Amino acid sequence: MSENSRSKAAPDGGLKVRGRLESVRNAVRSRFEVDTRALAALRITLGVVLLLDLLYRAGDIEAYYTDAGAYPLEVYEATYPQFNGLSIHALSGELWFQQFLFLVAGVFAVALIVGYRTRLVAAVSLVLLFSLHARNPAVLNGGDRLLRVLLLIALVTPMGERWSIDALRRGSARPAVASFATAALLVQPVVVFTQNAILKHRGDTWYSGDAVQIALANDVMTVHLGNHVSAYPALLEVLNWAWVVLLAGSGVFLLVTSGRLRALFALVYIGSFVGLLASVSVGLFPLVLIATVIPFLTTPFWETLARFVPSRWGDRFPSASALGPLGRPPIERRALESVREYGYDRAASFTQEYGRSLLSIVGVLLLCWVLLFSATHVSDHDVPDAIEPEFPNEQRWGLYAPDPSTTYSWYIIEAELENGSTVDAFDGGEVVTERPADASQQFDTFRDRKFMETVRDSGRDDTNNVTAERYAEWGCEQANATHDDAVEHLEVYRYVQDSPVDGEFEDPRGPFTVIEREC
Repeated sequence: MSENSRSKAAPDGGLKVRGRLESVRNAVRSRFEVDTRALAALRITLGVVLLLDLLYRAGDIEAYYTDAGAYPLEVYEATYPQFNGLSIHALSGELWFQQFLFLVAGVFAVALIVGYRTRLVAAVSLVLLFSLHARNPAVLNGGDRLLRVLLLIALVTPMGERWSIDALRRGSARPAVASFATAALLVQPVVVFTQNAILKHRGDTWYSGDAVQIALANDVMTVHLGNHVSAYPALLEVLNWAWVVLLAGSGVFLLVTSGRLRALFALVYIGSFVGLLASVSVGLFPLVLIATVIPFLTTPFWETLARFVPSRWGDRFPSASALGPLGRPPIERRALESVREYGYDRAASFTQEYGRSLLSIVGVLLLCWVLLFSATHVSDHDVPDAIEPEFPNEQRWGLYAPDPSTTYSWYIIEAELENGSTVDAFDGGEVVTERPADASQQFDTFRDRKFMETVRDSGRDDTNNVTAERYAEWGCEQANATHDDAVEHLEVYRYVQDSPVDGEFEDPRGPFTVIEREC
């Protein structure tokens, strides 16, 4: 080959390689690009979930967050020392203080919904949420943990780019964004589903088609729709395999696809989580799962949805000037403009670039955190001690894994009055020991059920049973406030029921004494 030919071939070959690399880069970028309307919908959903969570907890605020309740500060400090010093809610055990913090958190949740100073508001909301969780870990489930993780990742993304006061103040918006932060946001739910599928594979029932039937036979957790579909075993087996496929195939369905197909799969996942919400009492977990897949709703979905929105609605949004003080640019942007006015363009540009670079670094760290600690939970490898987190369960997702429980429990709190009679400690009625017709009604909320599990475990621990002891003491206080006669003795005991997978109930086992106390 002549030198002329070689010199022509080299540039042509280089151009082809660069072209292929650019194609790969564009393909990867498109998989991790998120429509800013999806980010706005995620922001609104997170704000609504935070509000619902506060309202849900408010009914038990005295019982679970004050010194007058079943979980005072002295019990919290003795049972979860790893959280000591990390909760603002633990600064006081007074009811008014907890109500004030709930109100503050609610105000910030509303600010998140409307998108005012979105990133700052999301950061404060995360601090208050973690503080609330740290104050009483005994009433938490995986949905609370996922909400923390999702809010942490989402605040690094531009959630306020659309449908927000921030957007009105800015006057412009990008149609879509792609970054390490959006990659972490999209990878997080896939990690949750894939890890859960792997953990379920270690059991015996999910991959044999029986797990959903067993799960819905758990009467203490099954509610509403779940009580009806449990009568159709063939349907339950179909649902079992559909759930396994959605979990195990999430990487392909959600990350490999794009455009309309990705949006379609996202809607399938959302539909399945709505079904979970209507069937099983796991608190806000299904709503948080819905929030995790909202970023997979792609541009074609939002454009289709926009066709159903009347055009006149667009005229109802206020302009930045009509927002008054809220319409002014943020103070940091005004400061940068002042710097430019004084001729320090380079300093202003450096500050902006520094901020963007910092967000990129945080996005990379979050993506690594999601992948690394999720992988260690489903493998036999541990992370190095130097980076072992203080709270290693942040990326553990084991709902109904490896197998759903085949038993459930309910509790009796019995008070003996000074006249010798025994009554239900809390409602004053007759003590009923028969199996309840609907065991889910034995608990006011799923957090009550979670807390009773902690009381049960504490009652078994002779060296550290402070939670059970305080619960019995609190029960005496509640019983004395309910009954005219003084309460002399209180006992908490538990019955265990095998889930009736075949529809036939066996006799419950028990009673097993959890704790008893002289009042």
